[in-house]
Amino acid sequence: MKNGSGSSGNSSNKGHSRPSHLTQGNAPVRVGSSSKSKKKTSQTRSSAPKKPVRRKQKAPVGTKALAVVLVLLALAGGGYYLYSTGFFDPKYDIVLADGTTDKVSAKELRSMLETDNFIDGIVINGIDVSGMSKDQALNTLRPNQPAEPTLNISLNLDGVNYPLDLSTLTLTSTLDTVVEEAYNYLRLTGNEDPQGLVNLYNQRLALIANPAQYTSAYTLSSEGVEQIVNETLADATSIAQDAVITGFDPETETFTYTNSQRGYEINMAEAVTNVRNLLESGTYEGTVDVVASVTEPSLTTEMIQNEFGLIASSTSTTSSNSNRNHNIQITCERINGLVLQAGEEWSFNDFIGERTAASGYEVAGVIENGQSAQAYGGGICQVSSMIYQSVIKSDLEVIERNPHMWPSTYAAAGTDAAVDWPNQDFAFRNSSDYPIALSAYWDPDTSKITVSIFGHQFPDGQYIVFEGETLSTNPAGVQYIANPTLPVGQTNSLRAAHDGVTAASYQIWMDANGNEIRRVELPNSWYSTIAAQIEVGTLNADGTQATLDPATGALTDVVEGPPAETGDPNADPNADPNAGGENPADPGEGEAVEPPPPEQPADGEQPAA
Repeated sequence: MKNGSGSSGNSSNKGHSRPSHLTQGNAPVRVGSSSKSKKKTSQTRSSAPKKPVRRKQKAPVGTKALAVVLVLLALAGGGYYLYSTGFFDPKYDIVLADGTTDKVSAKELRSMLETDNFIDGIVINGIDVSGMSKDQALNTLRPNQPAEPTLNISLNLDGVNYPLDLSTLTLTSTLDTVVEEAYNYLRLTGNEDPQGLVNLYNQRLALIANPAQYTSAYTLSSEGVEQIVNETLADATSIAQDAVITGFDPETETFTYTNSQRGYEINMAEAVTNVRNLLESGTYEGTVDVVASVTEPSLTTEMIQNEFGLIASSTSTTSSNSNRNHNIQITCERINGLVLQAGEEWSFNDFIGERTAASGYEVAGVIENGQSAQAYGGGICQVSSMIYQSVIKSDLEVIERNPHMWPSTYAAAGTDAAVDWPNQDFAFRNSSDYPIALSAYWDPDTSKITVSIFGHQFPDGQYIVFEGETLSTNPAGVQYIANPTLPVGQTNSLRAAHDGVTAASYQIWMDANGNEIRRVELPNSWYSTIAAQIEVGTLNADGTQATLDPATGALTDVVEGPPAETGDPNADPNADPNAGGENPADPGEGEAVEPPPPEQPADGEQPAA
């Protein structure tokens, strides 16, 4: 065939007409004359004598099909060849070692990365092994290995060195392992995608400027290390002893104690691990510090001397009632110098016991059934309240605390603690990690009671302030009670009024400069609403009874007669009916006391920073 356009030609058709299905380009080509030629031929035939027509012989159908198959096979073969050579594969830009760029297929790139030798840029023990086989590298490196190290390792226990005899351990070079690791660096895994191949190529290219450095070392077999360490430290163990606080001297405000002793309860497993880690790191000379395995006392002599002192203190002023002050004084004396170990609980009632004459207490004001009364031990609630305030300021755990029936003048609402044998108690737990001591005393010259807690001080000069706040009040009112034995118009005050109070309290953490760090709200306190009670006489002069209005105290059905002796019509219904005399009945367990002098705050002093 001369050309592939589909035009006819005798040389290629060898006397046969060209098959009509062959095309020139994408357009079918038809063999034969045009319609105009057909018309002319028709006219000629009509005028000229007819000649016999010789028909062209058509190619067999099988020949046509064979031609098509051959063409398709040729196309398929060419396509397969192009596919197998990567002609159709995507091309990726790479930078060659000389800085030029090229486009390669993934197959070509993989072929470029495949090698049985070390890739370029691998240095072992200072020797460039690029292009070497593993055997060549080993043969080159073995004669140049570092000399075997000297084994000189000891254990340091609190400044004392214990040499280790490691001569029985097997010394092994890591050269083979290092060579294997270096050989596998940036090597094909067979799982890389095209982008992974590009990344791997770029990483290898970077090694040329920045070779990967490998260094072989020596390792000692860890087998036998445990026995060597145990035998070396066998005689170095002992038991630590804490300092023990045995008491507290309130005069000097210092603890008495026994000295601590450092212990050497060595954690052998940890010591063995430290030695193994040193050997495995390739270090064979030096000291393994095992101080961390030395057992330090949890409470040392140095801690008591340097970190223990005043944590919190609370002060208030007592009344002038001598019996009440006596009760406060002997209670303080019994508490003064008390030491509580970490975790120990303390109960006021359990420690002080029942307040009786036999136990040294005198009669003073207390609260009974919502009104003032007299009983042994009156006034000691002021002691329990000061303890409570110092406990909060020392951040200790309160187990039981009860507010009084009504707020006290020596403690802000929400900061008091009532005690009443055996019904109400104040109890707390030393929730710190160290012993504490209580100092309590009453100063007869100033009528001040002070309760302090000593122990492990807060860090950085921090301290706690304890504040109370009245949230709401409920007016108490007055109750009028008819007394048929008292003449009309005569009154008698049975009970003073006390408004109901709801109070909040806050534990406020302060820094050494007096700035608030955080504020902790404690449970609210509720004080009872206690109405005043006044009895009114209803006995008429003629012996009949007048009618009392209990809400207003007004009388009706009064029979006129000679005026009877009456109480003070201007009497304050809120006045304490038990008050009066040279030594008024000061409230004791659960009651208010005379207000302190104007210069003395009623809610206690702030702790020293």
